[in-house]
Amino acid sequence: MSNRMTFWAIWLMALIPIVGAFIMYFGDVGIPEGRTHHGELVVRGTQASDLGFPDRLVVKPVWQVILVSSSDCSSCELFDSGLDSFHTAVGRERDRVAVLQVDLATTTTLESAIWIIDPLGNVVLKFEPSINPTLILRDLKKLLKLSKVG
Repeated sequence: MSNRMTFWAIWLMALIPIVGAFIMYFGDVGIPEGRTHHGELVVRGTQASDLGFPDRLVVKPVWQVILVSSSDCSSCELFDSGLDSFHTAVGRERDRVAVLQVDLATTTTLESAIWIIDPLGNVVLKFEPSINPTLILRDLKKLLKLSKVG
């Protein structure tokens, strides 16, 4: 094999993954359907104030797990009864998390839900109230591990 062939072989080996990644990213081709989060990702740029949450529910900027509940939500009552144990289950990172409850009537959201909000006020995830709290805890721990904010 000549030097010219070796040169082009090395270039092709480097360019093929780049071209493949470009096609996957911009063409939405071959993107895996599997996700590791259990909640519903909220549209990027949604602020807590857009959903009617007060600007500052807590004094210190921390991650917030907010239960928005109505009076007729039985699964909300079940989650509400375990709010303290949920906060304890966060573990050593519990200083970075505030777990709160807000009445549905004080927000502009149309349904009962559990929301995760980052320290900058961005809404990150939404969960149905009937979800297993362990799944919320997994998502929260993953966010805390990956984030250096708050």
